[in-house]
Amino acid sequence: MPPARSAPAGTGPKKVFLVGAFVVIVLAGIVGLVLSRTNKKRLAAGVTIQVATTPPGASVRINGEPMCTSNCSVSMPPGNYQITAFMDGYEAAANNVAVQAGKPVAVNLMLEPQPQSVRVLTDLGQGKIAFDDQPPADLQDGQFVMEKVAPGAHTIKVTSKTGEAAFTVEIADAKQPVVQGPVVAKNLIAVMVASLGSKARVITNGGPWKLALNGQPQADATEEGVDLNNFQPGVDEILVGEGKDQRNMKESFGPAPMLTAFLKSDLNIGTLIISTGEDDARVFLNNKEYGRKTQHGQVRIPAIGPVSVRVAKDGFEAVAAQATEVKKGSEVRLEFKMQALPQVAMLQIRGATPGAEVLLDDKSIGTVGDDGGLTSSGVKPGDHTIDLRRDRFMPRHLERTFRAGQTIALTGGDVVLAAATGTVKLARTPAESTVVYHRADEQQAHELKENQLDLPPGTYLFTARAAGFTDRTERVQVNAGETYPVELALTKVVAVVAPVVVAPKVSGMADFEDAGAWSMQNGLWTHKGAGFIPFRLTPNGTFTFTVQLLHGGNLFRGGRIRWAVQYVDAKNYDLFELDKKYLWSKVIIAGKTFEREKHEHGLSDKEKSYSIQVEATPEHLVHRLKQGDSWMALDTWAEPGRDFTRGKFGFLVQGSDEIGLSDFQFTAK
Repeated sequence: MPPARSAPAGTGPKKVFLVGAFVVIVLAGIVGLVLSRTNKKRLAAGVTIQVATTPPGASVRINGEPMCTSNCSVSMPPGNYQITAFMDGYEAAANNVAVQAGKPVAVNLMLEPQPQSVRVLTDLGQGKIAFDDQPPADLQDGQFVMEKVAPGAHTIKVTSKTGEAAFTVEIADAKQPVVQGPVVAKNLIAVMVASLGSKARVITNGGPWKLALNGQPQADATEEGVDLNNFQPGVDEILVGEGKDQRNMKESFGPAPMLTAFLKSDLNIGTLIISTGEDDARVFLNNKEYGRKTQHGQVRIPAIGPVSVRVAKDGFEAVAAQATEVKKGSEVRLEFKMQALPQVAMLQIRGATPGAEVLLDDKSIGTVGDDGGLTSSGVKPGDHTIDLRRDRFMPRHLERTFRAGQTIALTGGDVVLAAATGTVKLARTPAESTVVYHRADEQQAHELKENQLDLPPGTYLFTARAAGFTDRTERVQVNAGETYPVELALTKVVAVVAPVVVAPKVSGMADFEDAGAWSMQNGLWTHKGAGFIPFRLTPNGTFTFTVQLLHGGNLFRGGRIRWAVQYVDAKNYDLFELDKKYLWSKVIIAGKTFEREKHEHGLSDKEKSYSIQVEATPEHLVHRLKQGDSWMALDTWAEPGRDFTRGKFGFLVQGSDEIGLSDFQFTAK
């Protein structure tokens, strides 16, 4: 037995514990990493999508990619998908699904049978066609198309002066049409093509005859019928017979079930097929317009010999003419690719005033950028108005005619806005008085040294001062392109030595015609309810009052305080309205309202009451508003032939509005 070894220096239970802990931590990290990767793989793993269709057997595509044939299951990562099912004889069906991790999805799609049609295409100049027991109808240029044919057996008979044919066809939902029994034809060669998707069968009224599809030989055509190899929806050429008896048919076939009956005579005539892909296209043969336009994208025309063909349609580019020759018993097909013209125009602005708003037919289409440019596409052809507007600039109004595909470019003087100003002409008395002015919405005042000044639009206050004279302030609303005379005539302060003054007669609330219309509440004379409250005395003097709107307005519009001057009756008076921003002046004549002026009063919109002076004389009407300790003239109205003391003064209270008055007095002149 070997001797026992002693533990190396520095080892012991503590070190063993630390090493073990380290191993545990490393193992935990490895396990966590493995679990994390496993979880990510699980999340990225596919989710089962079960697709069922009625009927089954449809081709299933997911986001356009072929996947399987129903009923089937597909595994896909989480995401959004479009599931589409296709099947010959049926309309395509689709559904959108959102696939979440770990949640299988089941999709059921119902396929609806496609409507079936029967086409009878002949080279007969005239003829009639009878469908079942319906009255015979005329062939249109030798052809007749019956759409949405009901399931069941149908008999079709074609008659003309030179030949006739009759056959029976069995129609069933989502099935290839079946020609039952023999095809009976007299002086005509009948070639029936029963097609569905990539399947087609040819039946003739005789044979066996040589048969070819798109140049590829097929089994001989017979009365019993023969299936075509390599048939595909689209334009296909079918050749029957050989030599001088050969007939060719070149026609477009769709994927839906359809029976196409070609009836060929021995007449010296052929068929010209014009295909445009557009309905209602006009067709010109040798520069003479043909009597019918294209339907379902084409038109078949009996023709013989050389012919030049062109087509046209409003809203489409001109297409080059094509020349061909139509031989007896043949079908010649000409394809025209029609390109639609642009249906919109473009507006392009360069070098305009930055920040200007551009309106097309009074609707904003954007703002001119810092580079002076703006482009708007999608403008409908026709006559349009273009306006450029910006605050403190004169607007521009333009009219232009836009044509489809055209760009209207506006530059230079058409789109540069001139600064908008109005002119104030000042008359001051005395001449040495000092005049300062400022905008109503600004505090900084400017001294006016000249007696004429051009200003941007806005409301301005002009104040004149001179030693020994009382100050005077006038408010002016300046509009672009207008001139405003302002007269600041100061009144000299005269010392009065104990004059004997006869006090003017002062009237109050008791002098309203119906003093009982007012009631005292909380220190205010109030009135509520609709109507005119007239003052009984002739309004030749000054009304002074403080008024507030106690109740009025609604959710959409603030209330207004209203009074009238020159009130004759409810259809003839001068109306004044005061709201939180403006004093409005209107004239009512014979019940019609004419806007006169509005003035911004400049008081805070938090004000509840307003102190007002209304001075009426035969020559003028002045409205003043108290601001602080001063009375400021808001509106001065003088008009030749108008006596402002005629009629009544009074308050107008509408609906359920309520006003309150205090300090009301009338000082007669």
